Amino acid sequence: MFSEQAAQRAHTLLSPPSASNATFARVPVVTYTNSSQPFRLGERSFSRQYAHIYATRLIQMRPFLVSRAQQRWGTVLAVLGSAGDDGKFLVEDHCFAGLAPQKPACPLDTDRFVLLVSGLGLGGGGGESLLGTQLLVDVVTGQLGDEGEQCSAAHVSRVILAGNLLSHNTQSRDSINKAKYLTKKTQAASVEAVKMLDEILLQLSASVPVDVMPGEFDPTNYTLPQQPLHPCMFPLATAYSTLQLVTNPYQATIDGVRFLGTSGQNVSDIFRYSSMEDHLEILEWTLQVRHISPTAPDTLGCYPFYKTDPFIFPECPHVYFCGNTPSFGSKIIQGPEDQTVLLVAVPDFSTTQTACLVNLRSLACQPISFSGFGAEDEDLGGLGLGP
Repeated sequence: MFSEQAAQRAHTLLSPPSASNATFARVPVVTYTNSSQPFRLGERSFSRQYAHIYATRLIQMRPFLVSRAQQRWGTVLAVLGSAGDDGKFLVEDHCFAGLAPQKPACPLDTDRFVLLVSGLGLGGGGGESLLGTQLLVDVVTGQLGDEGEQCSAAHVSRVILAGNLLSHNTQSRDSINKAKYLTKKTQAASVEAVKMLDEILLQLSASVPVDVMPGEFDPTNYTLPQQPLHPCMFPLATAYSTLQLVTNPYQATIDGVRFLGTSGQNVSDIFRYSSMEDHLEILEWTLQVRHISPTAPDTLGCYPFYKTDPFIFPECPHVYFCGNTPSFGSKIIQGPEDQTVLLVAVPDFSTTQTACLVNLRSLACQPISFSGFGAEDEDLGGLGLGP
């Protein structure tokens, strides 16, 4: 990992034995603001009808569409057409709400990195996945590599775990259909997986700030927005204030760079019911319609909001990501009002052993593989963390 910086310092994976080991201070995040409060549920009432969320969404989206339509030509509904004698409305033109306004990112004079990881899939029984997970932990915490690698790893100022921390294999419901006396002395498969997750978070949070988002297979509510995992499940890791249990979707401002992302349910649902086949295309489309999850609550469960719709973009992020995708992808898009957004598809780690590294200074993004090292990978050339 971090080859472009580390290669200038050494040519070996491990440092030679020494009585005094070199230490490198973690490059801190100067400013951090967790902006996920709109996704936290206050009064939880499911007695309301879902018609409320449609009405709320229309009310909140109307001024955006009116403003967008006035920039072109048409009506306040952002649709131009005519009604025929048969009662059908013939649409001639339409326009989306477009990208939301964006605050400029604060310029940074040094490289600082945020590591995006999703789909650890603990409890799935895959040895290769566990090896990759431990390699990831060792690299981030500076336990692996020579002095050059460790110095470069110190520039990772935050780690974001984007859902599906547990494997879908832990979701077995066989015990529900069995008599109680047959399951009296058994425990859910997720229990051991959560203990394993606690140990991993302990290692990470002892070295670097970590934000933990829930996902589809994690022990929290199923409908969006998913609430933070309960801290009682992590008695070891919660001893560190660097551990943040956050919502899904999640948004925060890190050193002036606004992050917004999900664990992937919104994108996979659109992928399932639309003709779009590229996850980055879906991410860009949700930015254009200014809504994180436009298919909720029709085909994707969500809370029945009736006053505000938190999934509407009030502000355009600088980094917009979704987790648990089949493969890595990233691209930068430009908006008509000088918006610059980095789109990132974070791959499922349990199947790809790949994470994503985002440079806060340049908004460059690159994949990092932790699947193992062969003779040809001794110089770690495939894991670079250069500017």
